[in-house]
Amino acid sequence: MFRTGKGGAYRGIFLMAKRIKYYYFLYSTVIVCFREVVSMIKFIIMSLVICLCFGLCISQPFAADDAATAQKLVNAVKGDHQHAKYYTGKHGYVNEDVAGPLEKGFYIMSWLVLDPPIKVAGTGGAAFIAKDLYNEYNGIPEEKVSADKKNWPVAGQVLKKKNNANEDMTWIPINFMDLVDAGQGGFASGNEFDWAEWGGQGLSNFHEYLFTLAKWSKGGEITFKAGSDDPEQTWVNGQKVCEGLADRDWGKDSDVGKATVKAGEFVAILAEVGENGGECGYTLRCEPPPDDGTLNVATIMLVASKGKMPVLWGYIKSSY
Repeated sequence: MFRTGKGGAYRGIFLMAKRIKYYYFLYSTVIVCFREVVSMIKFIIMSLVICLCFGLCISQPFAADDAATAQKLVNAVKGDHQHAKYYTGKHGYVNEDVAGPLEKGFYIMSWLVLDPPIKVAGTGGAAFIAKDLYNEYNGIPEEKVSADKKNWPVAGQVLKKKNNANEDMTWIPINFMDLVDAGQGGFASGNEFDWAEWGGQGLSNFHEYLFTLAKWSKGGEITFKAGSDDPEQTWVNGQKVCEGLADRDWGKDSDVGKATVKAGEFVAILAEVGENGGECGYTLRCEPPPDDGTLNVATIMLVASKGKMPVLWGYIKSSY
């Protein structure tokens, strides 16, 4: 309660003004602190986003295809084509050990392949190697698959047309060493696609496609050496680097070609191998060998799109 009289009134007004000033100062301080907290939260969120993007683009934690990544890719495949034992993340992108005549550390082991392969009417192999079967069954010319990111296949993707046995063909992740562990066949002498699941060497007259992403830390010219039973074709970023069009037994590094790669950028590799009868296999040697590689194509496409939705985004979103 204020004092009566002129002096008391002035003193009351003075005290009230002082309190108003104090509360205003307190209010202003709270507002400033609140704004600082909000700014700090925004800064932390932006920093986390930047670190995440930087990590995806530079440190490539997904490129190792560890057990978790392998499981994610396997899970993207539906139905009877899902084979957890065919891609486990236990083995290296290139061969970790000597495999028969194959030297350690040069041959790509991890691929997306078609399950089942393209079974053709008539004699497979040399008779069909020039027909561009991928364009026939999926509407994309072979040379454009690896040339443009929007054409890259992803784990779980099904071709538009069924094969000659009326089967859906699905891109699945495999590692040749995982296939050996799973009892599907051997590796080293051109029998990589004599899978027990497909009847071993009893399956004839088919063509198989393989796709993978590889990376070299240093740019420059890379030598590719393909071996196959029967014919093969190999493209790197849309450029055909290896070709052997005859029906033949597998021979190590039979077809040789070169391509120039950019440092730190993923290189897309597509290969086709045809089978007439007996054994069927494909090997690819890289000199120097890649420093990194992955089958996690969907993630690479998403990072490469820089926030823009790639053509296959709808499919990727529904599969992961």
